[in-house]
Amino acid sequence: MDSRPQYKSTLAFTDLLFNIVLGFAFMFIIAFLLINPVQKDADIDAKAEFMIIMSWDDQSAYDIDLWMQDPVGNVVGFPNMHAGLLHLDKDDLGKSNDSVTMRDGSIKQVYLNREVMTIRGIVPGEYIVNNHLYSTKSASGSGAPMEVTTKIIKLNPYREVHTGIVILPKRGSEETVIRFMIDNEGYVTSMNKRQKKFAGNRNPTMITPGIGTTPIGRDPEGEGEQIGSRRNNVSVPSDDDEVHEPTGF
Repeated sequence: MDSRPQYKSTLAFTDLLFNIVLGFAFMFIIAFLLINPVQKDADIDAKAEFMIIMSWDDQSAYDIDLWMQDPVGNVVGFPNMHAGLLHLDKDDLGKSNDSVTMRDGSIKQVYLNREVMTIRGIVPGEYIVNNHLYSTKSASGSGAPMEVTTKIIKLNPYREVHTGIVILPKRGSEETVIRFMIDNEGYVTSMNKRQKKFAGNRNPTMITPGIGTTPIGRDPEGEGEQIGSRRNNVSVPSDDDEVHEPTGF
């Protein structure tokens, strides 16, 4: 064998060193995965088609409630927080439930007066959104008038359908913010402000989606202002007492 340096090779040693380093890297990755397991996705799919957000003065002690009625007669509010595809996330009581007790016992104030309702599927027909001044709490008498803002948001695809502001003049006041029609595809075809009071109803009939007649073609009940109407992307002429805005969201 020729032992001259020009005929020597370190290729085998290089291969051995590379395999050792690769092995250590692989074991490190395995150990890291075992220490930090992949978080499991939530089992609950929080799906919603529409979101209705009601808000009022964050510093107010007033207890104002968001109410809704769906096309098949389900009524949702604080006594009955979900029915059919309607779901009320929280009953906001004004300032009285704006405090949070921290771990060290201290109390943190989170001033936010807001209630959120979601529609978690498509049932065609008319939806009615009402605001109700339940209590003025510490205010003397029936309290001062309160301005309440309600937004209707379509989520799939995202679009702000309507923003309405009403004034609730005293305790017990109830106003219909908006009534809107949804077609089979989940698009808003018309809106109006005809008044209908139902705050306090507990949905005694327990109607569920898919049972009964869906009043998609029925004329709205009550008195008030017709905002707009579109069917098959064609504008429908309004009556003399109707004021229209573009719809078809």
